Amino acid sequence: MKLYIQNFSTYRSDRDEVNIKATLKKEYHLETRRQSEFIHLAVYGGQLLKDKISIDPSDALYMTSANGDIDVVQRSNTYVNKEKQAIKLFDFINLLGNTSSYYVAKSLGIHGKNIFQISNHFTYIHTLISLYSSLYHSQTNAILCAVDLAPNPEEIAQRVLGIEENTSLVSSVNYQKFSLQSKDAMAVLEFDTRSYTLEEMKTILASNRAKVHGSIRCKALLDNDETSFFETMPSAVLNEAMKQSNDIIYIDCYDEKYKILKLKNLR
Repeated sequence: MKLYIQNFSTYRSDRDEVNIKATLKKEYHLETRRQSEFIHLAVYGGQLLKDKISIDPSDALYMTSANGDIDVVQRSNTYVNKEKQAIKLFDFINLLGNTSSYYVAKSLGIHGKNIFQISNHFTYIHTLISLYSSLYHSQTNAILCAVDLAPNPEEIAQRVLGIEENTSLVSSVNYQKFSLQSKDAMAVLEFDTRSYTLEEMKTILASNRAKVHGSIRCKALLDNDETSFFETMPSAVLNEAMKQSNDIIYIDCYDEKYKILKLKNLR
């Protein structure tokens, strides 16, 4: 499968110091009341993309995340199970996945298909597969938002994500606008639905000439000194590669299964 990337945007809390809520209000003149920090993060990334490329109202919107709005989940759990109270109204509204995608779509002026999707690991790649299938039938364009909010405390998500306790979790939002057409594309992304074994991956890499990046979970295959992590990191690595005009292979891993993304720059 091939998808052409027309443009991208990226934000990482460990690299950029931004007061996101204030920026949305002052620079983009957007309403931020009654919205969670997770929604602010997703909307902010969308505005960064909108600054760089035209967005059509018919574009589809896909969103994915490791844990969604986990802070709201934790607060709601405290209300119900510990304090024996009802969930606050706007926490309940923000808890719904399609609330986040609604606010993003509204801020971008999108009226096309709008989907919030979370998979049990490989969530970015699985969402790419869904997005490709949608575009294949609709022949339109689509925007993919990959957003992760670092929870407090981090230990909760560290256990869920299967990473070591000394790994720092990062808040991040990354966007790409995809098309099935190569016109005006910055890069082409290739992927498939397969999961590979360790031995298959070693064979693939033996004949590879592109720069290889991988998840910190790929310890049996790659040396990686990365100390920070978010589940949708493949999206950020692809954006960085396009920024540097590098052709790369990205390898994601979980439970001894490997998946591959191949990026080739066209500019």
